[in-house]
Amino acid sequence: MIRNVLTLIFILVIYYALRTVFRSAREAYHAGEKRNQLRGEEMVLDPECQTYVVKARSTALRIGGKLLYFCSETCAKRYEEKSRN
Repeated sequence: MIRNVLTLIFILVIYYALRTVFRSAREAYHAGEKRNQLRGEEMVLDPECQTYVVKARSTALRIGGKLLYFCSETCAKRYEEKSRN
């Protein structure tokens, strides 16, 4: 009887040890995937060439009291010249 109880306890200890090892290995594997995912960044539409640009990398220009975002200085200048005419 005692032998059966000790065997059961031994099996439970082995089970929980293996479960802990596999769980930590799985979490470490998936943590690497999360690091490689793209972070969401706000995109803005360039009114001149109609392309979307990451807001942090865009060129901002205030025209007519409105803040507009452009993909480059060239597009900003072209749009500014068109808006003057």
